[in-house]
Amino acid sequence: MFDWDEPKRRQVIKDHGVDFERITDIFNDPFASYFDDHEHSDDSETRSGIIGKTAEYGLVILIYKLLENDKVRFITARRAEKWMVKDYERQRKRR
Repeated sequence: MFDWDEPKRRQVIKDHGVDFERITDIFNDPFASYFDDHEHSDDSETRSGIIGKTAEYGLVILIYKLLENDKVRFITARRAEKWMVKDYERQRKRR
């Protein structure tokens, strides 16, 4: 179901301290916020994002794309910035 480029995974660990293998539970967060990443999408691919809680890292932002075979391809991830945490908490209180 989840897919990524192994060299990219190692680079994200190095740059952001987040391991793709340890954030797949982000999709289980009932308060997660999903969005279209229009800025980094183009005609050949549509990228999406999710801000949600993970057991390993807490609140994380993940950029991904959906593949034709129902796989989710992780592109990059990092811990959420302060403004993302505020938005997440605000949204969580509304539900």
